[in-house]
Amino acid sequence: MNIDVLFTNNELNNFEKFFDENQFKEYCDTHSFKGKLNQILLVPPSYSKNENKTFLVGLGDDDAIVNFYDIGISIGSKIESDSVINFLNLDKDKSLVIDGILYSQYKFNAYKSEENSTINSISFKDEDTFENDIKQSSIFWVRDLINTPALDKSPEVFIDKVKELVDSSGIEVEVHDKEWLEENNFGGVLGVGKGSDRPPYFLVGKYNSKAKYQVALIGKGVLFDTGGYSLKSPSGMETMKTDMTGAASAWGVINLVARSNVDIGLTVYTPIVENMISGSAIRPGDVLVTRNGKTIEVMNTDAEGRLIMADALAFASEKNPDLICDIATLTGASYVALGLDIGATLSNNADLETKFIESSKEIHEIFHSLPLFDGYRKLIDSDLADMKNTGGRFGGAITAALLLKEFIGDNDWVHLDIAGPARSDNRKGATGFGVLSLYEFFKKLN
Repeated sequence: MNIDVLFTNNELNNFEKFFDENQFKEYCDTHSFKGKLNQILLVPPSYSKNENKTFLVGLGDDDAIVNFYDIGISIGSKIESDSVINFLNLDKDKSLVIDGILYSQYKFNAYKSEENSTINSISFKDEDTFENDIKQSSIFWVRDLINTPALDKSPEVFIDKVKELVDSSGIEVEVHDKEWLEENNFGGVLGVGKGSDRPPYFLVGKYNSKAKYQVALIGKGVLFDTGGYSLKSPSGMETMKTDMTGAASAWGVINLVARSNVDIGLTVYTPIVENMISGSAIRPGDVLVTRNGKTIEVMNTDAEGRLIMADALAFASEKNPDLICDIATLTGASYVALGLDIGATLSNNADLETKFIESSKEIHEIFHSLPLFDGYRKLIDSDLADMKNTGGRFGGAITAALLLKEFIGDNDWVHLDIAGPARSDNRKGATGFGVLSLYEFFKKLN
């Protein structure tokens, strides 16, 4: 199907070459379309001289602030079949509209016996959408993997999906098993994984290792989180198949960076575990020895993400990259503080953190800085070990980040806690939040 998208302000002008003007104005009046900001009206092909279906999109007053990404989402939600789209009289922000249209096509019906999982194929006349298409495929891969139930998402399945994603991308994938983790002192990963019959893994992805600027990206990969012996409530467990969002996101980012030939080096590190309960699971009060030799007293087995990320951060820091980033659904405290739409950032480099936040605004994701306040470090002091894995009820996103800080060495570091916006408003479906922000940020580092 061919679709024209025509943008107009509230004066409703410049339509004479597409419609019979009087007939068109009558149609607009009938449907109360005034060209107001974010108004969208579908006009049937019979009104168009080229016999195309047409979306009229209102931009409001000349000084109106227009979110072209959200407009794209609104347009795309009204498209019900494969389509070729032609933009009319829009000279800027086409890429954001395109992204919105493409992302709106997502659906995850793999487990519904009577619903179609086929995604509409959308192309754009006279537009170069190479980057948009790569972003769509990466985001949809991330969402699909996060949405997959834990029963069907073993570590081995995760690994196979990663290999399929990055095939022919130039990314080198290393798969390290439990024996390697034991030999290399990954006590945090091994400790969290003790309760599961599915053994843990550690995945490394390498892109452009000879580039001048090198980035390490760590993603939390807890494939399912019961909370361990610090057991979650039944309702708290309902969404815990998504606790590997950070790991999926990290691989989505490196796929984007590699296929877009971004001139940085990027290495992804993702520990892959399940946090389950069994006779071999770790208990509150146990002490784990991490990759860099520091010890952590486990006061709460449901604060497991920081344990596996401690090992990954320590391992990454040994390479002395120019920047370490991590992304994780780490703390409930972050979305208590910022709600369900805003991601938290904490960093030891204010300039890089600001640069990241500004990059995220370009693709309409919202991150907000929380203070990496060293005065709270005493809250994770342990009488038994170097530190404990929880700091009490207050400032939980900060104390979790302060624990991670113990494992980054002297490297610049940006930490992303996306526990709130990682899931859609109904708290069930994955969003892919953070992938595009990191991608835009990394493009500005070269």
